Amino acid sequence: MSKDKAGSGYRWIILLAIVPIIVSTEIMWLSLAPISSMAESFYGVSSMSISLFSMSYMIMYIIFSLPASWVVDRYGYRHSLIIGSLITAIFGLVRAIFAEDYLIVMLAQFIIAIGQPFLLNISTKVPANWFPASERSTAAGILTMAQYLGFAVPMVLAPMISESSGIPKTFMDFAFIAIISAFIAIVFTREKPPVPPPGPVAPKEDLSLTSIRKLFSKRTFLLPLIICFISMGIFNAFLTLIEGILLPRGITSAQAGVVGAVFVVAGIVGAVVLPIISDKLRVRTPFFVAVIALLIFLYLGLTFVENFTLLVIIAGITGFSIMGVAPILFQYGTEAAYPIQEGTSLGVILLMGQISGVLFIYLFELLQNKTGTIVWPMLLFVVLTAIELPMTLKMKETDVSAG
Repeated sequence: MSKDKAGSGYRWIILLAIVPIIVSTEIMWLSLAPISSMAESFYGVSSMSISLFSMSYMIMYIIFSLPASWVVDRYGYRHSLIIGSLITAIFGLVRAIFAEDYLIVMLAQFIIAIGQPFLLNISTKVPANWFPASERSTAAGILTMAQYLGFAVPMVLAPMISESSGIPKTFMDFAFIAIISAFIAIVFTREKPPVPPPGPVAPKEDLSLTSIRKLFSKRTFLLPLIICFISMGIFNAFLTLIEGILLPRGITSAQAGVVGAVFVVAGIVGAVVLPIISDKLRVRTPFFVAVIALLIFLYLGLTFVENFTLLVIIAGITGFSIMGVAPILFQYGTEAAYPIQEGTSLGVILLMGQISGVLFIYLFELLQNKTGTIVWPMLLFVVLTAIELPMTLKMKETDVSAG
């Protein structure tokens, strides 16, 4: 007990040292999202050119997710963390210095986007290295919460800074945050504790074509993978299209922003609360069944409800549920994938979520254009969510009791 305490007491410092750089990469992603019209005027480009700024992250994640996972599994999470931190800080500064040149800014943005998978794909490796099995969902939840916090920060800060001081100042402030965050991450993290956390240790397989084939042949992993594919795709589509989903019901742009903010903030709370409860109860699967069943009705509410106050409440419950259960599902997926390395399994899960995000956004816009309403694409999301429910009922508990 004393040895474990001596070795693991630093685990919370490790975790908190990683949080700021994960927040920073998401800030870089959404820097122009809340000020897109201002950015269009500033650079003299089309709305699609500004949308490309945010799309860069999705595109580059698809390309670099597996390479990042290979680094995590082959060399350790800290190597991946250093790569992602340096890319974010250095090219965040480049973006700020050349903030008035659209082409350089866009090039820098695509390079910054390369850093994201190197930072996000460590979210289960760090808990595996430093935390006993009974605390790993909590640790993964905190790192997931950092992503959510990164969604919210630019929504608040970008309009405030840009309206008073301009877009170049916004970029410079965000670059400063990234530089400080990178410094903290690199200086205060370590790869492993002196004493491994409690629980059995067995050899694991590094990223390879063989390990990926084994992943897709494991039924225990395929179920959470399919659920992540559907749920993350709907989540990405909802966040991207929230204004278009709500405007037809007489909701203003400002009110749509409030709905989105409540969705994210409630999700941050859920990402902390639900994993802690999961670890305390030492169960995972009941959370999946309950949340998926609830989301069917919540998505129906987001489709048909017209009252603003009620929409805010529904959005809050939806965010709390879907964003709160995500780290539990990620942790379950890596446990179900054992003995495949955490970086590989999580990388595949997140990669599938990025692909489904692109697909679902395209399907939503295609159906909306053909039918002239958001009802049918939203009902598609309801049906897809309903399909997930029997899958959750087939999922069996992983070993959460070790340690």
